[in-house]
Amino acid sequence: MRRIRLVTGLAAVLCLSIACFAQAYPVTVVDDRIQEITIDQLPKRIVTVGSLYTQIVIDLGALDRLVAVGESPDNPDEVIGLPTVGLSSAPSVEVILGFEPDLVLGATDYGGERPALEAAGVTVLTTPWLTSVASIFETIRTLATALGVSDEGERLIGEIAMAIVELEGTVLGKAPVSAAFLYASSPDNPPYAAGSDAIEHELILRAGGTNIFGDLVWTPPVSFEEIIARDPEVIFTAPSQIENISGNPFLQSVSAVVHGRVFGIRASLVASTRVAEALRAIIAGLHGIEP
Repeated sequence: MRRIRLVTGLAAVLCLSIACFAQAYPVTVVDDRIQEITIDQLPKRIVTVGSLYTQIVIDLGALDRLVAVGESPDNPDEVIGLPTVGLSSAPSVEVILGFEPDLVLGATDYGGERPALEAAGVTVLTTPWLTSVASIFETIRTLATALGVSDEGERLIGEIAMAIVELEGTVLGKAPVSAAFLYASSPDNPPYAAGSDAIEHELILRAGGTNIFGDLVWTPPVSFEEIIARDPEVIFTAPSQIENISGNPFLQSVSAVVHGRVFGIRASLVASTRVAEALRAIIAGLHGIEP
């Protein structure tokens, strides 16, 4: 029943995605603070702070309007050579202002960048945390509206939805495989496990798996003893953290470690417009097939 609801929900999104909407300015969208952000005219000088925003701008066909980006190892190749505004985690307000942007995507309150930019008269838009495939679609739709390319946004949503539905079809009828999505930044400290409110949980279900930590909320730390007790057949983690799990002396009895089924998937695939690629990798890890 759960898988039927997931597929039906995506099919509904796909049907809605056929329409193309004419758009005029000003437009108003809602940000991650549940505040309305009004954009008076078509943005022509965009700065992105964060690889998610950079990727979506590119996927929406607006690369030519990007004037600078935040530095990130997850940035797409298309922006190699573009000016940067410092690390995405700590961008420079002064450098951003030097590019005279009419829209900044991704600057937050945490380092004080958003209020400083807004005080300087720059429009800033930051979208909510991605917790599901549906939230990815909503983020695409919000940014497409802001950029004046709503039709491209609906096209992109439709393509992603179709890819996900097709991938789900490859695992229909297969026996569920127990799995966990763990983030282990060091071999010594207990890792964090994706729970029911995380997008990783949804992707495991869509891939024909069972999340052994699906009873948890968000992404809490879990003890080595708990991982051993729940004994996942497959473990997914960041590529750079595979050794922190497969080489961890405390986890050598876990089935996923014993059978060499610890797989790396970049977080920038999981929570992005590349989510179908992440689903494909999870299916391959769970079922040993290349969908």
